[in-house]
Amino acid sequence: MKKHNIIISALLIVVAITGCEDFKFGNAFLEKPISDDINIDTVFAHKKYADQLLNQIYRTLPDYLPLEAKGYRGNWIILDGPTDICYHSGSAYASSSVSADYDIAFPYVLFSSTQHIGNPLYGIRKAFIYQENIDRVPDMTSEEKKIRKAETKVIVALHYSYMLRHYGGVPWIDHAYRPDDEFEFPRLTVEETVNRIVMMLDEAATDLPWYTTDAENGHMTAAAAKALKLRVLLFAASPLLNNDTPYYPGEAADLKLSWYGDYKQERWQAALDAGLEFLRMNRDNGEYYCIIDTDNPREDYVNGYWVRGSHEIIMESHRWAVYNLGVKSIDRGHNDNYNQVRGSYADMFQWKDGSNFDWENPEHKAHPFFDENMKPTRDIRLYETLVINEDKYQNQPNGAECYAGGRQSKDASKFTKAIYGYSVRKFIRDRKEEISNKPYQCPLIRMPEVYLSIAEAMNQMGKAGVKDEFGRDAYDYINLVRDRAGLPGVERVEGQELTDIILHERAVEFGAEDVRYADLIRYKRKDLLSTPVSTLTITKTGTDNDGRGIFRYETNVTGEHYDWQDHWYLIAFPTDEINKKYGLIQNPGW
Repeated sequence: MKKHNIIISALLIVVAITGCEDFKFGNAFLEKPISDDINIDTVFAHKKYADQLLNQIYRTLPDYLPLEAKGYRGNWIILDGPTDICYHSGSAYASSSVSADYDIAFPYVLFSSTQHIGNPLYGIRKAFIYQENIDRVPDMTSEEKKIRKAETKVIVALHYSYMLRHYGGVPWIDHAYRPDDEFEFPRLTVEETVNRIVMMLDEAATDLPWYTTDAENGHMTAAAAKALKLRVLLFAASPLLNNDTPYYPGEAADLKLSWYGDYKQERWQAALDAGLEFLRMNRDNGEYYCIIDTDNPREDYVNGYWVRGSHEIIMESHRWAVYNLGVKSIDRGHNDNYNQVRGSYADMFQWKDGSNFDWENPEHKAHPFFDENMKPTRDIRLYETLVINEDKYQNQPNGAECYAGGRQSKDASKFTKAIYGYSVRKFIRDRKEEISNKPYQCPLIRMPEVYLSIAEAMNQMGKAGVKDEFGRDAYDYINLVRDRAGLPGVERVEGQELTDIILHERAVEFGAEDVRYADLIRYKRKDLLSTPVSTLTITKTGTDNDGRGIFRYETNVTGEHYDWQDHWYLIAFPTDEINKKYGLIQNPGW
């Protein structure tokens, strides 16, 4: 069936931007863009222009950091907002008004049509245009062309991995379509989608270096491909898709578009094999990727996710060259009660001895954040993930003022709100010298994810206590992450208890890194997705002889919560697309 009017779906970039012969360049990352309309023959006649097209493709990578005035789709909450970490009372999830008619679209696409950040529709098509034409460029070596093609394959696979997370099985585009091509795009099964993503990543990895030079920091590597493979296979093996029962019945479930259709333990083994494959290749390349650990837990944690060129970061995206607090403000996600941090998230960070924090414990309540000497009493990651009362902040003499009436309280300006007693520090930092004009990057995969994923797969295989070829068991891999935070090792439990420990560890390690939502989705944790909002009210009652504030801490659980519906685990294709009758089958329950 030929269609001359190109179908635009939430997944398919079949838009012929003035056909396939001409297209415009937008803003290129880390490089001044060209401004004129350029014929495709001109683009691939010069390395300079081909490189700028490659930059455009890189700009479509997801970037979950808080955005400037026009952020993510308004009905999708960023920074793990629909979970037990954050809450946004104005979201469609809070009011249960979200539906297939509601404009969910794809979560990572900007409102702005000029940047294409996180836009798979744009990125996949541009990547195939690049792959199909790069051999025409005369002033590039064959080796360079091979590597650049492979980079774009990883980008395409990354886009499909995010679509798998949100939609399940999806239609598959394998070349740049022309207006006169045949347009029939049935959804692949979950199994077919996973297999194609993995095949593309393995293929790309054979042509890529394990790591890049400093000059090419941010380019895709074989390590990025293999780490993404592990992430995809871990998601695929999880109970949402790998189950004897579908998460929700319907046509999509019957056709295996929203799950595998059965449970197979071998899917967990495939994830474990992918993790060990990564470690072998990393060992063969001098252990290039590692957790930053110099026995300075707080600084090491920051350097691991924040510093460009960190050997802890395996994959990253670059929206800009540097952070800028002016027109490129990154505060959007925390203004006006957007994605405010719940008190229950802060409570996940353990006491310094590794025990769970408890407001009912007299010692914990007396010194919930700092002892008499202003030394941290909790998991050090708490202080670099959230803004904590009295902690260092913008060179204020007495630190952050999250107490009622303080400069960082809910009554303060919109850029410093701690609606529920806390606000986010991670990436936003102190909004002054800690961030302004620092190199910009959004880490997409870090080394701790590899270790925790391996531990999770080992546990699911019933091998938590079995040493692998690297001499480690699941507890060792978890403790590699905890050691850097200065925490003792985890309890040697197995099964669901250990799964809960791993999910907890991922929550505190990857706060504000777009991990928690995927974890709760893949484990179908409706209980946590529906957690009521908890708050912390801090009242300053006086000042001691040293000039330090005296505070009263009061916790409260409100009635606010997301009334999570089972069919929300995968989001809906827009109704308009379903109604076009070209074979797109809706996810169940929508």
